[in-house]
Amino acid sequence: MKPICINQKGDVFEELLDISEEQIEEINLDYPITHALVVAKNNEGFLLLFNGWKNNWELAGGLLEPGESLRECAIREMLEETNQTPERIEFKGLMKFTLRDGRIEYGGLFSADIEEKRPFEMNEEAQEIIFWDGVKDIGYIDEIDKELLKYY
Repeated sequence: MKPICINQKGDVFEELLDISEEQIEEINLDYPITHALVVAKNNEGFLLLFNGWKNNWELAGGLLEPGESLRECAIREMLEETNQTPERIEFKGLMKFTLRDGRIEYGGLFSADIEEKRPFEMNEEAQEIIFWDGVKDIGYIDEIDKELLKYY
């Protein structure tokens, strides 16, 4: 199967498995589910954060903590990284990735609506946030994250 997207670092977004959130516990996967990402939007555009370590714009999201559901991870990471909380959050499916080091992993993808924009607080991962209109040149956005905007 042809991959959906490859970023400049060599990470490959292989596919999005169209399953329900309830099916996550039942599905037998050959590789671990490690993280969740959120495609969030308000009336200004898509929520992106500038990751100072990676020096690029990306979606909110991060690693699952022990005992945490994908939904809990998505909401926690969005709050920790951007200080935004969604009014609506919807599971879109499981993303399959082959990372540049050869590891294969899955992650949960969510879409979310933000009605009330909260003040951003700089943190160790995010130097700033933006609600991007999809057009304005803001600098480098990870290719996979840009591709994932289509799944809002």
